[in-house]
Amino acid sequence: MNKKIVSFIFFTCSHLIFSQVGINTDIPSATLDIVSKGSSYATKALEVNNSSSQELLTVLDNGNVGIGIQNPSAQLHTTGTVRMEGLGINTNNTRVMTADTAGNITTRSTSTLLPQVLAGANGLDAINAAQTISSINNVPTYTNGLLIKSFTLSQPSIVTFYYSLGTMDLMSSSGSSVFNDGAAKQIGTNLIWKTVPAGSSFPVNSILCTSALPFSNIGDNYVSGTFYLSNSCSLLLPAGAYSVELQGFVNASDNNLGIRATFGSNSYDRFDITATSAQ
Repeated sequence: MNKKIVSFIFFTCSHLIFSQVGINTDIPSATLDIVSKGSSYATKALEVNNSSSQELLTVLDNGNVGIGIQNPSAQLHTTGTVRMEGLGINTNNTRVMTADTAGNITTRSTSTLLPQVLAGANGLDAINAAQTISSINNVPTYTNGLLIKSFTLSQPSIVTFYYSLGTMDLMSSSGSSVFNDGAAKQIGTNLIWKTVPAGSSFPVNSILCTSALPFSNIGDNYVSGTFYLSNSCSLLLPAGAYSVELQGFVNASDNNLGIRATFGSNSYDRFDITATSAQ
């Protein structure tokens, strides 16, 4: 009799230990196997509600899981907060998590979130050549092809241009070192569009950035030394191929002495272009 009782207990426990439960399936393949009845929201595989009949957890036939979402449209879809604890620190990580306007999560390379050097930014002299130009009678004169930089954007980006152009050997248009007419004169620099993508709102040869230094001389005072005309500007540009020219100019409003100056070939000349993705 005792042997029969032991055998019955062993059989019952074994059945409980190795049993599997199937919902909507006669052949469960796991301890709990739930099979949905179809691919619509009404035939979802799993639904968990709270005591107020608010749907907390949803699993659809296509595998999408919703937390607080009745009809999830992604593998994991939630309107609540997400919290992760115990995350490690890895200084070699090169990607960050981002979300689009619809809340879809993806990753981006950290390099696309930081300014990328398109030209310059190496601390070296940007201009190896020099050009001397002169002006008189209020007719400005410009350097020609002093420095042209080209770059290509693969996506919309905020592009920053920075330049510093040395201007030296200021004289009258005839080469005299005497400035005593008191007339207004000006030295300056421009950044000029030389190439823009089709459909761009910037006309070729238009100015995108400028800086100028006005001055006049009284008596026999002489303007000497090297002047550094610097400026920076930032623009949101669409993808495409571009080129810009760094241009020096002079202008003298008088018809007497005029002005002459030399641009470039200075150890502190700089022309840097950086871009930060706007997507």
